Amino acid sequence: MKTLCLLCLALLAAPVLAGCQTSQSRQAQLAAICADPANRQPKTFYFSECQTLYPSSDQALQRDYLLGAPAGD
Repeated sequence: MKTLCLLCLALLAAPVLAGCQTSQSRQAQLAAICADPANRQPKTFYFSECQTLYPSSDQALQRDYLLGAPAGD
């Protein structure tokens, strides 16, 4: 029973501790993640966040759009 109470307490404390991340630490983590060009590709998990640090040029956005567009028969 005591183990269950500690587990519940840990589960309740996790969101509170996650909310304590500062914007500076978040920016530092994001910069490290976005330094990898693979994370800046469309359809990746971090694409939209990496766009704030490394915005794509109009030509790159157009190329990505055309590459992802469905092909006509």
